Amino acid sequence: MTDPYSIIQMPWITEKTLEARRVSNEDGSYRENNNRIEFIVRREATKAQIKAAVEELLDVQVAKVNTKITITGKHASVRLADGYDAEDAALKLGAF
Repeated sequence: MTDPYSIIQMPWITEKTLEARRVSNEDGSYRENNNRIEFIVRREATKAQIKAAVEELLDVQVAKVNTKITITGKHASVRLADGYDAEDAALKLGAF
């Protein structure tokens, strides 16, 4: 397997990515259970490579990977599987 650090360049922590973790309740309040972390990844990286790299780096299971290419690079929004907490995983990175 390739080095996960060659796939994941850095976590992408912005106000918008933190807000994306919040899901609205019916009563208009919010709960933080979207369980996502966003990363800047190598432009050539596939979703399978990103999933494997995140699972190896953070010792978690990944449910889904979404990618988009922006002016700042290729972004991967990674949703963790049930039973794993994105905030705990981000703490392992030193992101919070």
